[in-house]
Amino acid sequence: MSVKNRLKSYILSKSIGNKTRKIGIEVECFIFDKNKRRIPVNKCDTFSASDLLEELNLNFKNSADQYSLEPGGQIEWASPVFEKIQDLDNALSRHKHSIDSILKREGLQSLYIGVDPFNDPSDIELINHKKYRLMNSNMEKKGTLGKWMMRNTSSIQINYDIKSEKDLEETMYIFDCLHPVLSYLFCYSPFRNGEIIHDLNFRNHIWENTDNDRCRSLINHGISGAEGLLDLYCDFVYGVPSIFKIDNKNNIQGSNVSIGEELNKKYLKGELREEDIKVALHQIFTNVRLKTLIELRDIDCLPIEYSMAPVAFTSGLINEISIRERLLDVFNNWTLSEKISWNKIASSLDGNKIGPNNKKFIDWIKFFSELSLEGLAKRGFGEEKYFSGFFENIISNGTFSEQFQKKAVKSNKTIEELILK
Repeated sequence: MSVKNRLKSYILSKSIGNKTRKIGIEVECFIFDKNKRRIPVNKCDTFSASDLLEELNLNFKNSADQYSLEPGGQIEWASPVFEKIQDLDNALSRHKHSIDSILKREGLQSLYIGVDPFNDPSDIELINHKKYRLMNSNMEKKGTLGKWMMRNTSSIQINYDIKSEKDLEETMYIFDCLHPVLSYLFCYSPFRNGEIIHDLNFRNHIWENTDNDRCRSLINHGISGAEGLLDLYCDFVYGVPSIFKIDNKNNIQGSNVSIGEELNKKYLKGELREEDIKVALHQIFTNVRLKTLIELRDIDCLPIEYSMAPVAFTSGLINEISIRERLLDVFNNWTLSEKISWNKIASSLDGNKIGPNNKKFIDWIKFFSELSLEGLAKRGFGEEKYFSGFFENIISNGTFSEQFQKKAVKSNKTIEELILK
């Protein structure tokens, strides 16, 4: 079995077949002190993100909840997996109660938003982990905004079980084509260094300018259809420059060749392990990516009460066969040039831009949203409530980025007072 086939086999290794697909989410947030400054990430003489992480892991040591730190001290909560969104919402409430009790005791507060609205990356300490130091060095040589990505962004990530290779390819293709819609509906990055940024889709802009070798959409890497997508994805992974690798004791080491070359060296020695493949796949940062599940990554962190809206939107579109088939029919009728132009629409929050079929972006957003609500109704769990009100709000008032910029312009409050308690 070749290295690429090993990659493919690993990705499909936890496929569930005809079993019920489950959903997991990961929610990140920033932590600020009473002076409205981000708390330090590494241990020091004040309460740090590392201290918070230890306490959260202790509180949840007997559960499926998992906590980790992002490079700038953002706390990430990874949920247990569930079939129903209501169960995810309940798990999120338990997490929020736990973290809030610690933050209240320490005089701290969380902020759920796509981009830190106050700080430049140069103001933020980097976590003291070799992997992230290597990533930081890589970002200095690549796109212009990699340090913004590492230190100053937060997201909601949605994870779905893989049912089969065909299911994987169709789902990945659908999500990749939906990138502009996801980036618009769930945009909440209104400020940069305390200033409004108007209609720039800021977190999306950051990721688009982080590292062209491993970021952006699948279509940017020549993957423009569902057929053969998994093989093309493995080819893509194989050629991406490697940032780091692990030795046989799982210690992080630097790398200056491609991911494929690193894997092939171990393969030829008979030493290629699942751990090596896992590390390789973690170095791909496309908007939708593969591990042993499908990860959707192009959603800004939202105010906590709206965290289930993107979960409902995407679940309504991929779990019902009739809805999936209608989506595939739409996307397969777009030309390659239309798909490329469509993908570029995500750079701004202008709903009047023209998309495929000479149809306005905002009208496409309405079309996909209404299709999602139809799919949610077919699921039969009453999950429409998680998206319907959110959708109506965005259509009536603009994205959260736009809404909070309008509030800032009209308010006598500072941006800090407007967003933080």
